[in-house]
Amino acid sequence: MANAILAFPRQPTHFPSDAAPALPLAETGTAIPAHQLWRRLPADAFGEAERAALHELLASARPFGVAHWPEAFAGDDAAAVAMALKLCGVDVLDTYRHDLVLSMLLWHALTGSPAARTVLAFTLDRRRYLGEDVEALTRSWRGPSRAEIRRAAVQALVEALS
Repeated sequence: MANAILAFPRQPTHFPSDAAPALPLAETGTAIPAHQLWRRLPADAFGEAERAALHELLASARPFGVAHWPEAFAGDDAAAVAMALKLCGVDVLDTYRHDLVLSMLLWHALTGSPAARTVLAFTLDRRRYLGEDVEALTRSWRGPSRAEIRRAAVQALVEALS
């Protein structure tokens, strides 16, 4: 099935310069398959081994029929968000193609994109329809709520004025 979804002409990697070096999966030491990292690890659990496994996966994968993959691969976080939103239906939440697209979104979330983090949290929240307990994962990727941001802003203003 994976062969029908993926096309494997290896092309040069176009990740941003801060990308982790590509290591063979045997050397990365991660027990979780790279395509499942996005749905199994919280935001603060990504170390060098997981980043290397994710980088290798994205450098070798070319999902068939996914618009914006080259742009997202080149570092455009808006393209990664667009890909993920196009594939957010409940009927595709458990497919390898969806895992690849969300792995790309995960890469952008790990490099600091707030939009990627938000969409990742949204997509993880939808996995509860598959019977998964995703509350802790979703919370780890979600940024602070608007109420928390307002409270922090008011507190900073009060401290600055006193």
